[in-house]
Amino acid sequence: MKDTRSHTSPHLSDAGAEYNLFAGLPVPAHHGDPAAEYAALSRTAALVDLSYKTILRLSGRDPVGMLNAILTNDVPGEERRGTYALLLDPKGRIQADLLVLRDGEAVLMLAEPEGAGAAKEILGRYAPFSRVTLEELDGWDLLGLYGPRARRLLGLEIEEHEAAAAEVGGAPLLAAGVSHPVAGYYLLGPAGAISAARKHLAANGARPAGFLAFEAARVEAGIPRFGADVSPENFPAEAGLLERAVSFHKGCYPGQETVARMHYRGHPNRKLYRLAVEGPPPQPGTQILQESKPVGKVTSVATLPVNGRTLALGYLHRKADINSPLRAGEARVSPIDGT
Repeated sequence: MKDTRSHTSPHLSDAGAEYNLFAGLPVPAHHGDPAAEYAALSRTAALVDLSYKTILRLSGRDPVGMLNAILTNDVPGEERRGTYALLLDPKGRIQADLLVLRDGEAVLMLAEPEGAGAAKEILGRYAPFSRVTLEELDGWDLLGLYGPRARRLLGLEIEEHEAAAAEVGGAPLLAAGVSHPVAGYYLLGPAGAISAARKHLAANGARPAGFLAFEAARVEAGIPRFGADVSPENFPAEAGLLERAVSFHKGCYPGQETVARMHYRGHPNRKLYRLAVEGPPPQPGTQILQESKPVGKVTSVATLPVNGRTLALGYLHRKADINSPLRAGEARVSPIDGT
C-alpha cells in the first residue's frame, strides 16, 4: 500500500542522479538526456511515470452528489466528464487538490502524495452519511502520455477531464484528457496493464521522460503543485487556482464564504508568480528579498533551462514592488506574470 501520510517532495538539484525518492517510491530523475526528454514533451511524445499519485475510488448511491457538496468545483452531470477541484478546510485553506474522473457510475480521483492523507480523511468523513464507499486503488498505476504526437499514438480524441475506455498494447485502460503542463493523456489501470501500455507506446516512438524534464515543463506553464507550491496554509486565490478549480455558481461547500469574500472584496496578501532567475538558481524555500526585506519565497525551480533561461515559481507579498529589483539567494528574480 502506498504510504501517503506525510511525504515531502525532494529538491532534484542533482541532474546527474539516476533516481530520487519521491513519495516513498523510486522515480526516475531522467532516463538519459533531460533536455531531449523536455523536447519530447513539447515537440513529439513523452511518457512520464506518475505512479507516485494516489488513486481513490468512490462508488455507491451518489458519489457525484457527495463531491458536489464538498468540492470547490462542480462535477459535471455527463457520464464521461470530470473536473479539477480543491478540498478546503472551513477557513478556506487548501487541504488537497483532486483531479476527478468518471468511470461509469463510479468516480476516480487523483491526489498528490502530500494531499492524499487529508483527501482520504475528508472524503471518508462524508462517505458513510452519503452511502458511498471510498477505497484506494493500491494495485493501479498512472502513466502520463504528453506531447503533440500523443493523440496519434493513442488514437483517441477526448477533451480535458473527459474519460474513455482505451486499449493500448492489448491492455484495457481508462484514458483521460489533460492539458497541463502540456496536452496529452492520463492512462490509468492495473499495474500490469500500465506496464504493457508503456512498452507498446515506447516501441512506437514515445520517449520516457523523467521528473527533471516534467518539472521544467510544469514550471514553464506556471502550474502549481500541491506539496511544492501549495500547502494547507494557502488560499485558492493566492495560488492562482480560482479559474481552474473554483466555481462561483455552485452550491455551498466548506470554506466557500472565505473564497468568495477574498475574490469579490479584495486581494490576497500574497500571490504566486512565475519568475525568471538570473544567477545561481535558488533552492525551493529560499526567501525573496527586496532592499534586504523579506517579501516572498521561492517554491519551485525548473532544473533545466527553458528557452535559454531559468524559471521558478514563488510567492510575493502584495506590497512588494514587482518593478523593483528582487533577490533570492545569489540570484536576481523577476516576475514574468502571475500564475
